[in-house]
Amino acid sequence: MSNVWFIIANRFSNSGKAISVIDKVVEKLKAEKIKYSFNLTINSGDEIDLVKSATKNGYNKILAIGGDGTVQKVVAGIVMQQSISLKKMVFSLIPTGTGNDWAKSKNISSNLDECLEILKDGKIKTQDIGVARIRSANENKTRYFITYSGIGFDSFMLTKIDKYKWLGKLSYLVCAIMNFLKFQNIAVRILTSKTEINTNVFLLGIGICKYTGGGMQLIKKPKGNDGLLNITIAQEFSKFDIIRNFFNLFNGSIFKERKVFTLTDSEVKISAKNGDLVCQGDGEIFGAGKIDYSVIKKGLRYLS
Repeated sequence: MSNVWFIIANRFSNSGKAISVIDKVVEKLKAEKIKYSFNLTINSGDEIDLVKSATKNGYNKILAIGGDGTVQKVVAGIVMQQSISLKKMVFSLIPTGTGNDWAKSKNISSNLDECLEILKDGKIKTQDIGVARIRSANENKTRYFITYSGIGFDSFMLTKIDKYKWLGKLSYLVCAIMNFLKFQNIAVRILTSKTEINTNVFLLGIGICKYTGGGMQLIKKPKGNDGLLNITIAQEFSKFDIIRNFFNLFNGSIFKERKVFTLTDSEVKISAKNGDLVCQGDGEIFGAGKIDYSVIKKGLRYLS
């Protein structure tokens, strides 16, 4: 099965616009005589079960057609399956999402011909996988991310995003503009292997790649495969600070702000002074509680 691509396609990606792309992909795969097994998701989370089924049947090459949510769940499935070593798995992507943050971070084009060239001749590269363990009074759960996990403004924004999705690539920007003045800083305790920080955060990001939230640049120069999480802390932001720095979240200039600082570590533990923290990963709300972050070094092998 090693020469056959197991395809996992999300027809609901980009508000359902991905279905036309999926049809074209199938046509081109047939024309190029690239062997594949085609599978459509029906419900969110099907990706994990499909990957587990694929690996049980010997497939080690997974091609996702979808956006960042699809990528996140497929990679989670790759980590969670126990049939094939991570060192033998290969992942590839044809991006069809709204934001396509992971693809943008890896310079993967949405052009189908270029994507097919990667399938045929792309080089295998490696990337770390982030792990978020969320502990609350009701449950403990583990989630995986490959771009970014955030606490604060970006998680708050994701709770509001659904009614803006019809705007496509502008949805994140418009949602942020419409809601940023409603957000209140969160009092947190941050523990790394080297330091303890107690502060009020506007944004607290744990990242592996550069982009998140449809193009926001909240991680400073991530290597992505060195076994370290990149931590961005924007603290004690006033309403004026938010307005002054709003577009800096998208153009990469946020790191010039004196109230923003960065550090790296292989582990970080975060808890709220009051209540639970809402945590998002790769554009999806993961849950609420105390968050323990770690990393699987070079856990993902992908084509680029």
